[in-house]
Order: sequence, then structure tokens, then C-alpha cells
Amino acid sequence: MPRVTRWVPVAFTLSLQWCTSPLGAQWQSNTGPAGAVLGATVGGDVERYVRALAMAGIIRPVAWGARGLGPDALSELVRDSARSEHPWRARLTESVSKRAALGAAAFTSSNSGFSWGANDGAMWQGRGFNAAVGVAASLRVWRLSAVAAPLAFTAQNLAFPTLVPVVASASPYSDALFPTIVDLPQRMGGSTYSRLDPGESTVRLHLPLLDVGISTASIGWGTGEAFPAIFGANAGGFPRMLLETSGQGLRVPVLGRVRAQYILGRLDQSAWSNVRGSATYIDRDQSGTSRIGVGLDLSFSPQVLPNLELGASRFYHSPYRNGARRWDAWSKPFEGIFKKGFGDRSGGPGDDGGDIDNQIASFYVRWAFPSRGAEANFELLREDHNWDSRDFAQEPENNSAVLASVRAITHRGADNLSYLTFEYFDGDIRPIAQARAQGYLYSHGYLRQGHTQRGQLLGSPIGSGAIAGERVAWERFTSTGSLRANLQRWRTRALFTDNPEALFLGATAEIPNNHDWIIDGSLASTRYRGTRALTIEGGVAWAGVFNFSDARANLYARASWSMF
Repeated sequence: MPRVTRWVPVAFTLSLQWCTSPLGAQWQSNTGPAGAVLGATVGGDVERYVRALAMAGIIRPVAWGARGLGPDALSELVRDSARSEHPWRARLTESVSKRAALGAAAFTSSNSGFSWGANDGAMWQGRGFNAAVGVAASLRVWRLSAVAAPLAFTAQNLAFPTLVPVVASASPYSDALFPTIVDLPQRMGGSTYSRLDPGESTVRLHLPLLDVGISTASIGWGTGEAFPAIFGANAGGFPRMLLETSGQGLRVPVLGRVRAQYILGRLDQSAWSNVRGSATYIDRDQSGTSRIGVGLDLSFSPQVLPNLELGASRFYHSPYRNGARRWDAWSKPFEGIFKKGFGDRSGGPGDDGGDIDNQIASFYVRWAFPSRGAEANFELLREDHNWDSRDFAQEPENNSAVLASVRAITHRGADNLSYLTFEYFDGDIRPIAQARAQGYLYSHGYLRQGHTQRGQLLGSPIGSGAIAGERVAWERFTSTGSLRANLQRWRTRALFTDNPEALFLGATAEIPNNHDWIIDGSLASTRYRGTRALTIEGGVAWAGVFNFSDARANLYARASWSMF
């Protein structure tokens, strides 16, 4: 494909118009090294390969707390890798050297038993046949870099027997457990579901110390991959302004490196949310179909331990107000962390120390050991605020989840780079609930869409409430392709049944046909040929309840093709 053509700027300009629409999400397939012209999208194979390079010590330490990596940041890392042999060395170098490029991608999938798909961006994979097609254009001029990657997708969206009837006041497609406070449809309506989306699109202006831009691309915050705490590839991104430190962060003499990313944008709900009325906030009953999303991720790597990354993320869902007050929430990530200091701000009866915003935050640690080809990660996720410092010190587990993962290189060579991943997510209700009622992960009381974008979770795809998951995966990269095996278990409702172990006060109602757990195993193979990549994947997801009284299986197949 020619590096520059007369119609690259035209295609880019037309595509970029979608970036400012209220739509916002992301879609990706395995692109191989040729896809590096777009940067390293969150959850894509280019990002996973860069992570393997860092673990193997082939490139210098990488700040992993806030992603994705744009074309310029990725180019900087690839220049590091040119000093060592690795499977993608030549093709990565060629891809990131392009100043302009065009590409296309297509994706198809089929689910036999029920809707199934996770960390797949904007696309929702229902029962039956699903398909997506996208085009992409990238351009780098002076201090400006831009990627436009719009897509269109459709899902056959057939009915399936696990659909659970919900309360009469909610949509019949709503989430079974939280139909009125989480916008998480079990099925996207009763017919074919299709959408046009701006996709993985970003424009960045690279200043000496900071990057400023607008984006609808996916976001990756924290250490999780399959089970991201706050942001991952499950729902894709949303339209936002971004301000972040350039490259791998700001070097502070003697101390180390600091990396920060600030975002401010708009979130929207699906057509099957329980919230009705105008986009703007009026009151608790008419909370608005849109929300303001504002957040900050900050991480630090000390100079004496450059492979250690300590970080924190803070994100708010805030009311989408009328007029000049719409963007008042811009300063939320910088306010105090204790409710006691909020003064007379009130979220309603019984919550005189709170407000109508919904906070979600995490603290994470990532430590890589390049000499051993390994890394270890830990993250603590919190919903909402503590009342004061005493509450924070005595009950850190209140409304929380724990994430941990270990990765290790299993083979490093000029023609083979492979690694193994163990990942764990525990969002169960803590024993403290016997004395103090606990909240539900990713569900919100006042802005009643939960931690979602257009009906899909922005964080871990397991669900809302008391959730947990485990995963083991192995991936091998070669110069001609890649192979990935994945086995995971989701515990989707755990303590929300009549199980006597239930700890959440009052949450003991049985939900018919709603599965306690899902076990999923899959195998995917990708082949590269020039600038093209073809991926074939097959797997089975088995859903059941804790006493094995009911179980259903879903066979699925997926295929993707890309060219850049």
C-alpha cells in the first residue's frame, strides 16, 4: 500500500467528522505488526506484543497505567526495540515509519446459545450472526498526529431462553439484577441491532511536555486486561477531550518519572435504559440520558526502581446539566477524597454528606522484572468515597474489589516470543456487610446508568454487583502469525441468591434462569501475509448455577481480516 496518496487527507477529514458526534466506542481485530500505523489500541495484539517486549527487557520500562499508545508514543518504543532481535522487529519498524496510511478491517462472529462477547469494543455480539466493517486512516504532520477509524456493525440479535423477565417498570431487556440502576441490557432489543460508530479515532497535538487532543478511542487505565477495573476495551471509548504527559511521562530529576492523563467528555445510554426524558439532568427521577465523564490517572516510577509503577485513577459520572453549568464537573478529580469535607452538598435524604455524582477509583502497583521475563500487578478498586480518614483506615475494604495478575515470558527468541498470563478479579461482598450494608460494583443510585457506555460496561465485563473472575491465557508471537489460548471463569451473581452464604443484607431473592457462573475456553490463530492479517477463533462458553440444576452451552466462532 502506498505510504501517501492524494485521497488520504480527504478520507481522514470525512472520517474525523464522526469523532465529535455523541457516539463513542471502539472496535478492533488482530492486525499484526501492520496495524501499528494506528498506534497500539487497548486490548489489541499490538498492545499485547509491546507488553511482552517490555517484560522481556527488549524495550525500556513502559508506563502502563494509562493507555492506549498513539502512533508517536509507539514509534518511540519501537526505536528502542531495534537494538534486539524479536519476531516483529522489521515489520514494526516499517509500520511506525509511515507518515500516512490507509487500511480496512472486517469481523464476523456467531453465537449458538446466548449473547457472548467481551472486551470487543463498541460491537455487541448477540445470539446468531454478527458482523462489522471498518476503515482507517492515519496521518502525522509536524506536531500533529491523527487516526480516524470509523466502523459499522450489526448483530442478528436472536432471542435466547436465558433472558430473564424483569420488573414491570423497566424495559423487558434490562439487567435482571439491577434493572433500574444499571444500563446493561441482556439483549439489545427484540430485532436486529446495528450502529455506525466513530471507532478508534484520535487527534493529538504534541507540545513539548504535554499532548492535547480529542478522542473516541478506547481507554485503558490500571493493570487489568480481561478484567479492567475502571477502563478497558469492553465498551470502547466515548467522545472526550484529553490532556496527558508526552511519551513515557515527565522526568523529574533524581526522583523518577511521572505520567498523567486527564479526560473530560460525554457518556450516553442505550435505547433500553430505564432513564427516560431529556439528555440533561432535572432531578433524581429525571436524571438525564447523558452524563459528564471526567477523570484523572496519575502514576510514578522512581528513578532507583524504574520497573516499578505506582498509580491511582479517579473517575466521575456527573450530571449533564443545562447551559453554562454543564462542564462544572471538570475539577471533580481534584477535590477531597472524604465526604465529611463536602459541606452542604447533598445527594438526597439519608445522604447529607454526599452528592449526586458517582465516583469510582483505584490504586495500583505494577512491578516488572525484565531479567526474569515477568511482571506482577495488584489493584484495589473502590466505589464512592469514605466518610473521613478514620473510615478509610478502619474499613478500606468497603465497596471494593481486588485485582491481581502475574505474567511471565515462556520463550524469547528472534523468531518466537511467548508469554503466560494469570489474572484474578474479586468483587465479592466483604464480611463487613454483616454489620454495614455494602454497595454494588458498577451500579449507581442517582445517575442510574451505572459504569456503562451505550449499554456496555466500561470496566470488567463480568457484570454488576458481587462479581468475580479468573483467567489463564497463553500467547505466542512469530514473524508469520500468532496463537492464543484462553480459559476463564466468571462468577456473575455469587451472593445474590438464596444461598445461605449470602452476606449482603436483604439481597436473598432467587432470580430464575440467571446464571451464577460462566466458564469460557477458546483458541485463536492469526496469520500475517505482508500487510494483511487473518484471525480464526473458536470456543465454548458454558453457563450454569451453583447447584448445577441448570446449564446452557454456547458455541462460538469468530473471524477477522485486516489490511494496512
